[in-house]
Amino acid sequence: MSNSQKSASDLKAGMIWAVVAYAFWGSMPLYVWLVRSVEPLEILSHRVVWSAVLMLCIVHFQKKWNLVKQVFSTPGVLFGLMGSSILVGINWGIYIYAAANSQVLQTSLGYFFLPLLSILFGMILFKEKLRLMQWVALGVATLAIGLRIHLEGSLPWISLGVAFSFCFYGVFRKIIPVDASVGLFLETMFLLPLAGAALVYWWLKGTNDFGHTWHMDASLALSGIVTVIPLYCFGMAARLVPLSVMGFMQYFSPCIQMVLGIYLFNESFSQEKQASFYLIWVALAVFSFDSYYQNQLARKKG
Repeated sequence: MSNSQKSASDLKAGMIWAVVAYAFWGSMPLYVWLVRSVEPLEILSHRVVWSAVLMLCIVHFQKKWNLVKQVFSTPGVLFGLMGSSILVGINWGIYIYAAANSQVLQTSLGYFFLPLLSILFGMILFKEKLRLMQWVALGVATLAIGLRIHLEGSLPWISLGVAFSFCFYGVFRKIIPVDASVGLFLETMFLLPLAGAALVYWWLKGTNDFGHTWHMDASLALSGIVTVIPLYCFGMAARLVPLSVMGFMQYFSPCIQMVLGIYLFNESFSQEKQASFYLIWVALAVFSFDSYYQNQLARKKG
């Protein structure tokens, strides 16, 4: 097989991995709908516990215990992962709350906003200089959020919550030098005591939903799989697919969320709400065009 054929094969495989990852993330409201009779905090606790169990098996299978030990001998990395664990816990919690309370469209808007927020974080935290088109994209996105505030009379805290928590999480993981699976394993382990204590408390009170029917138990245990599989697929895709292509494909996930919010959860999608989405899409179009143009310039110079 020639190098060009191998590159094409790798790209095709990477695209499949990416589609699976983003399809899982976009379809996450379906899982929450499956366990909709369970309180959001209990769903979150089970997600932490079963993700920790699964990541324990993965780290053991991959024989990465030496990397785990290295983290505990590096205080900066250790405390950084403690911080990122709080952020990912907040992100999971907001997402589950939103899906359980038919606010999927708000999460969709938040994840559409995420790439633009990443630009802003890059400017503030990493002193990255913004190009004119990036400023335009940020301005239009700000207008979309302002319109949403005007229409609802309050901050769209779910949209901003999922976007800011995941963006901060991305910043932490960008600057923390740690293996991906080891990082996720330790993050879930740091959250495990709190999640485990909550589950024990609800069990002692007799208000827990686990342990009554086999299908509900299986559904709650499934939370670990639906958390880890897309992360694994994303990691595989990131190694095979150019970053610019991954940037375009990430919109697949909020698109699925938006469709589910409208047609499964029967959420209101009035003309006023549509306007905020249209503005975000305009901002993303400007952002995507600018990214594509800059990539083409870089190729010509190369």
